[in-house]
Amino acid sequence: MIKILDKYIFRELLTPFMYSLFVLTMIFLVNFVIRAMDRILGKGLSFFVILEYIALNLAWILALAIPLSVLVAVLLAYGRLATDHEVTAMRSGGISLRRIMAPALVFSILVGSFTLYFNTTILPDVNHRARLLGSDIYRKRPDLDIVPGYFIEDLPDYNIRVNEVTEAGLKGVVIFSKSDLREQVSIFAESGRTETAGGQIIFTLYNGEKHLLDLDKLDDYQREYFDSTRLTVKVNNLELKRRDSAVRGDREMTPDMMYQRIEENQERFNRTIDRMLSIRVNSPLFNGDSIVNMLAVMDTIRRIPLPLDGIVDARTRVWNRTIDKLESQERLLNSYLKQINKYLVEIHKKYAMAVTCVVFVLIGVPLGIMTRKSSGTIGVAIGMFFIYWAALIAGEELADRRKLDPVLAMWAPNGIMAIVGIWISVQVSRERTIINFMWLKTILNPMNWTIFGKRKS
Repeated sequence: MIKILDKYIFRELLTPFMYSLFVLTMIFLVNFVIRAMDRILGKGLSFFVILEYIALNLAWILALAIPLSVLVAVLLAYGRLATDHEVTAMRSGGISLRRIMAPALVFSILVGSFTLYFNTTILPDVNHRARLLGSDIYRKRPDLDIVPGYFIEDLPDYNIRVNEVTEAGLKGVVIFSKSDLREQVSIFAESGRTETAGGQIIFTLYNGEKHLLDLDKLDDYQREYFDSTRLTVKVNNLELKRRDSAVRGDREMTPDMMYQRIEENQERFNRTIDRMLSIRVNSPLFNGDSIVNMLAVMDTIRRIPLPLDGIVDARTRVWNRTIDKLESQERLLNSYLKQINKYLVEIHKKYAMAVTCVVFVLIGVPLGIMTRKSSGTIGVAIGMFFIYWAALIAGEELADRRKLDPVLAMWAPNGIMAIVGIWISVQVSRERTIINFMWLKTILNPMNWTIFGKRKS
């Protein structure tokens, strides 16, 4: 049976968590919509397509907002408890800080478990669908954008100019066919209107004349007057065309998919090592000895000078050809290692982001008790999260460049923050002051110092 204290703290955590999750999601979403505005507006998209595109991109926003919402909820909840002296009352009643933190840890484990399932199962597929829809929207041509007085040259077969655009339609329409057509067409109309159907734009023109000239038979010239006529212009990608693709990036794969790719790249890596060994062993310029790590000896091989005795052009060519073969295989090795690191980084990032929910409790509870309820709580949470996120991105970049082990790169921010959180928790449980700001206040107080640095008597 859940104890009264656990229920009480759970309620204290749940409300700010849901509130902060909603607010943070809206902040991230508005920022995304502003950045994506130029890609979705002016494309003639339906409201439901725009809504689908935004909803699909909501997935990665939630992946960021959930851990940050846990941190905000913990800071607000325990800050409120500390402000109202409820933490003091609990500790006076013999309840340890670890017992006070226990409900928050259970809460973070539950949220972290959902985050882990979301990151590894739901998010990859949604990211894949969002990327496909985004590329489909990017390729879609917008509806015909008519600017009075300027020729529209984006259409495949015709150039069009309109003198005036009114609510009733178009006035002063001039249409010329492009020079690559066999029949030269010139149309002049007093007025007209447009409509789209499928991948076509239909011009309905009134009170004008049409000139036709066969470029193969220049003496075949026709001129006709019309009260009304229609001209159909085909436009590629005027409608949004959905496509499917089995090709996925690393952020669109589940961990199982990425482990499969890692095995494939590892097999290619091993085959490349075997080819490098074969090149070295079979080369007449080496002694035939085998080596274990070709990457480790490539620099050494490059520094080996050509033998001075009996150098001939043929020997030089063989040497250069051998080095070129080894260097080309070395480039393959580096590309395979980068691919392996990229997949390992993404796998461990999915797990690390879920564990972050627990880590933020370790550091958030003591900070909440220390800072108490204040207007700067949200700022502290966002600052801590962006420090964590910056460390995660830096680790990802270093791992992709093979400067840092992928596992260490993704888990180091969690480890450091967990250690700091445990240390702060120990200090708070012992009621020790971690940072004393009184000395800073004394130094900065202008009443204590003269302009020459001496105390006033």
